[in-house]
Amino acid sequence: MKIFLKSFCFLVLSISMIACKKSSNQSLKAETKLNVSYGSNALQNMDVYLPANRNSETKVVVFVHGGSFIGGDKSEYTAIVEELVRRNFAVVNINYRLVDGSGLQTNPVTHKQSAILIQHQVDDVSAAVDYAIAHADEWQVSKSRIAIAGHSAGATLGLLYSYGSKNTNKVKVAANLAGALDQTFTDIPSFNLLPSYILEMGYRYTGFEVSVANEQHYKAISPLYVANSNQKIPTLTIFPENNAVGDLPKQGRTTFDAFTTKLNQLSVPNKFVQIAGADHNFTKTGNIQLVFVELLAYLNANL
Repeated sequence: MKIFLKSFCFLVLSISMIACKKSSNQSLKAETKLNVSYGSNALQNMDVYLPANRNSETKVVVFVHGGSFIGGDKSEYTAIVEELVRRNFAVVNINYRLVDGSGLQTNPVTHKQSAILIQHQVDDVSAAVDYAIAHADEWQVSKSRIAIAGHSAGATLGLLYSYGSKNTNKVKVAANLAGALDQTFTDIPSFNLLPSYILEMGYRYTGFEVSVANEQHYKAISPLYVANSNQKIPTLTIFPENNAVGDLPKQGRTTFDAFTTKLNQLSVPNKFVQIAGADHNFTKTGNIQLVFVELLAYLNANL
C-alpha cells in the first residue's frame, strides 16, 4: 500500500538520535541485490539489502508487503527497509504469488477459484526464509538471527509462517504491523449478508465457501487460531487506533486484544502497541516514526 510510507523520508531527521549498531568487520561495503529469484514464478523475487561492515552476526529481517493478499509490491516498503539497513540490519524484502483478485468489483461479483491460496503465499514466505539462510554465508550475515516483519496481509503471512510447522527454529521474532488476525466469518451474526466481494475473497483465499462446515479452513489462515504453545516466537503487534480495512470485519481493537490474550495464555512473549489516531496505513509522518521506533527497539531487544 503506497500511502503506508509516503512520509517516511522525514524519519532520518526525526529519530537521528537512535545510534546505529556497529560491526567489527570494516572491510565490507553496503550492497543491494534487486529482484533476486527464490522460485520459478516471476513474483517469487526479493530485494536483498546488505549493510556495510556486516559479519556472521548481522541480524536479518524478512519484510513482507501488504495488499489484501491480492496485490501490493515490495517496492512500496523500500523506505522502511532502508532505515533498517542504516541501523546495520540486513533486509530481505520479498514479493510473493498473489491470490486472483479479478472480478471482485464486478456486479455481480465473479465467482471463481484462485490458483494461488493464502497457504501458497505462506509457502513462498517459507521459501524466501530458506533462501536467505542458504545464502547467509555468501552475503556474510547471520543464518540464525532472523526476524520477519510485515504490514497488513504481509503481517498475517509472517505470523502464519512464524507459528507454523515450516518454521523449524528459523525465524526468531515476528513483527505484526496491522495484520488481519481473525479471518473467520461464521461467528458473525448474519455473516451471509456481508458484502459479496468479502465472501468471495474468503473463497479465493481458502478454496472453500464461507460456511460453518468450512470454518476450520478460515481458522487456518487466522493467526489468532494458528498461534500455539510449540512456537513461542516473540511477537510485536502494532495496532493503528483507526484500523478500518474497507468492509473487512474483525479489524478493531477487540480482535487485537483477543490475539494478545491468546499469546499470553500460550506463554508466547509479546508486546502490544497502539498508535493513537493512526489509520491502517499509518499515514501521518508522526505515526510512521512511532512504528519504526517500536519495531527497531523490539528487534534489538529480542533478536
